[in-house]
Amino acid sequence: MNKSEQAVEKSYVHRYLDYAQTLLENYNGKEPFHLYLKKYFSLNKKHGSKDRRIISSLCYDYFRLGVSVNSEMPITEKLLLATFLVEHEPSKILKELNPSWNEMIKNPLPEKISFLKDVFDMQSVFPFNDELSTKIDVGLFNLSFLIQPRLFLRVRPGKKEIVLQKLNKANISFEFLYPGCLSFANSENINRVLRLDDEVIVQDYNSQQTLAILKKEITDKFQTVSVWDCCAASGGKSILAFDLLNNIMLTVSDTRKNILENLRKRFTNAGITNYTSLLIDLSVSSKEKLFNHCFDTIIADVPCSGSGTWSRTPEALAWFEKKAITNYALLQQKIVTHSIEYLKVGGLLLYITCSVFRKENEDNVDFFTQDLSLELISTKYLSGYEMQADTLFVALFRKKKR
Repeated sequence: MNKSEQAVEKSYVHRYLDYAQTLLENYNGKEPFHLYLKKYFSLNKKHGSKDRRIISSLCYDYFRLGVSVNSEMPITEKLLLATFLVEHEPSKILKELNPSWNEMIKNPLPEKISFLKDVFDMQSVFPFNDELSTKIDVGLFNLSFLIQPRLFLRVRPGKKEIVLQKLNKANISFEFLYPGCLSFANSENINRVLRLDDEVIVQDYNSQQTLAILKKEITDKFQTVSVWDCCAASGGKSILAFDLLNNIMLTVSDTRKNILENLRKRFTNAGITNYTSLLIDLSVSSKEKLFNHCFDTIIADVPCSGSGTWSRTPEALAWFEKKAITNYALLQQKIVTHSIEYLKVGGLLLYITCSVFRKENEDNVDFFTQDLSLELISTKYLSGYEMQADTLFVALFRKKKR
């Protein structure tokens, strides 16, 4: 590369940093960062695919630092530090601006962390360690934010052979984690090869495990079980229940009409036609009766902080407000209180969050057992921070007579 080409390369490097800094300074946290980026790139067509990839990586790597470095450190320095820690391949940006770091970029992460110990505090990436459940390994959880999560698929029943054929034909690398669960690099574009919702479900590894404790309690495989997914959202848990629990009568509800419409489309693709869909807000007590019957099982995959998934959306490390934890916990209490009015005595409630906060999990379990007619069967954290997956909490209850 001649001097002229080197000058152009250096100019591009500084431009990338300027773009990333401007994006970060103008972001207000009111929408997911990927949507903010999408809007920016759609308005700035000058950025080609390479530019978009580099600028996006700079920003996301920056967010992964959380609150682990001095707030007074300039953004450009944080961008370089984040690139060094998070990336594993040589960087053109570091090559120009910090070549010694670029030479070390392939070193194991613990070595890089140790090298930066004077400016980077590994235990302070996550800003709310004091709110964590005691079941969470603080060190490993903080470390997980520096590692890109994996993409996980759940293979639908009867689709394994065709899925493997398509993946092998397309030369796509993947790992088998257990029968029916496949793991990919997060950047893999699998929907160009596989039929989503029909052949496979995009679903985090631990999300795929959430119904296991429920299935153990439903011992009669020939019994028809009435199931109400009361916070259905995109329908991932409902499709899992349909596949896992055999013969079910399914009811789904959510507070958002557009979400239920999206769910209907997913169900159509998944081959689920016999179900009831309702628009219900369980955060308030209904003056009218919601149902004329009660359910055998309620799945309450409740709205939550999402803190167990923030390695996928690391901007939350900078923008989540601590007071929201209590607000979510109170909302969860209302949803469960209002939903179990329609749970049979002896019926099962499966409570699910993708949170690592004690208030949303263990403290709510205490509230449910002490203030409601619920008897705890079991609880479990599904820890994902050692396998590039989400961390979820599940608790199974049985309704008792008052």
